[in-house]
Amino acid sequence: MKDRTLVFYKKKEGVSSIFKVLEPVYQKSSSSSRGHHRFGLSSSKKSGNTEFFRDFDDFYIPTEAYAINLFQNSLAISTQRGLEVMTLDKKNAFSIPDLRAPECASIKDRLGGQRPLGMFRLSDSEFLLVFEEVGIYVNKHGDVSRAVVMEFVGKAKQATLWGGMYLVLVDQGGGFVEVRNAVNGRLRQVVGGRDVRLLDDGVGGGGGGGAGWKGREGSVKVAMQHPEWERGVIVVEMIVNEGLKE
Repeated sequence: MKDRTLVFYKKKEGVSSIFKVLEPVYQKSSSSSRGHHRFGLSSSKKSGNTEFFRDFDDFYIPTEAYAINLFQNSLAISTQRGLEVMTLDKKNAFSIPDLRAPECASIKDRLGGQRPLGMFRLSDSEFLLVFEEVGIYVNKHGDVSRAVVMEFVGKAKQATLWGGMYLVLVDQGGGFVEVRNAVNGRLRQVVGGRDVRLLDDGVGGGGGGGAGWKGREGSVKVAMQHPEWERGVIVVEMIVNEGLKE
């Protein structure tokens, strides 16, 4: 966020979710510092190592939260109340989508208390809000930008956007992965399996909280039970079929 590398983590405290934000502190490599890292893992940046993390910020949401999507100047938190958007400097959260307009009545009825799974950037002016059964297009202010609702095949438990184009959904029953064109909503592929779960969202967040940054390196990876070995697990990397035309 804002050209900073930040680490977010959450803990539950009563009915609230407490978020801590840490910033890694990089030190120049030296023979004297090797083997003395506080966290046991090092990360190369500007020929240095992560020596420790310092407190950067903290905030709370007065409800249970279970996913977070980070953007350049803001963040979106998926909660039991819906999607809450805020900036770290002001911390004034507001809920999206805004469905108070009469023309949004049918969308409001279709949502019907569904659990939000994430907010993903499609362009500078449009985002996709993903819920368990549908996707809704909104503008940067959280207002509905399209009257159409993207209907899913199943009921999703995890979601990620890869390459700014492909929405990947993992079914709640763990029986398949659903891949859609996020821009026009068309179903592109259904991949069957058993006990399917998202391992890597392809954008560095993991667990389906990726922000969908276009051009970011990485690939979506899912795990599923091996089709022949009862105790075996396979990890599948999903790549784009360059020959497939939209």
